[in-house]
Amino acid sequence: MGMARSSRNATNRAKLKMLYHIDGNPPDLATIFFETRKKDNKLVEPEAIEKHAQLEEMVQADPSLPIIEIVEKCYGPQTRSHVFGLGGGVKEKDLKGGTSSKAELLSALRSTREDIKSLNEENKSLNEENKYLNDRLSTIEDKMKEIMNMKEFFVAQQSHVPPPTSSVSIE
Repeated sequence: MGMARSSRNATNRAKLKMLYHIDGNPPDLATIFFETRKKDNKLVEPEAIEKHAQLEEMVQADPSLPIIEIVEKCYGPQTRSHVFGLGGGVKEKDLKGGTSSKAELLSALRSTREDIKSLNEENKSLNEENKYLNDRLSTIEDKMKEIMNMKEFFVAQQSHVPPPTSSVSIE
């Protein structure tokens, strides 16, 4: 019985016209859609022709677009246990990368809170240092004003004093 089933499977597999994986790459969604709805190697139903054109256009516009995004743009959000074109058992979260566990999320939240606390402390320290430096700058500016006032005073005083005359003549 096992041998008969094995040879029958091998025979049926050899009859396949479109293998699921060609060079390790699965066919795109538009190809799957066409192959599963064709009659005499063409699409007959107007809705199928329209959807196939829409699928082909999306795939050609952006070949790197994930299948789930193409499906959702054409057919809307998918149900929890079925994704159009991929059948039952394939879930939307399987194609989108799934979700993190509660423990992972709580750990990430704790880590983020610790980062925020650390950054707030660093910010407080930097604000204090900034205030200190601004106070010093203000003091230096005040002293510079005093020095400039004293310089102006001395210049004014010297302009009232006649220049010294030399008693030695050079001839």
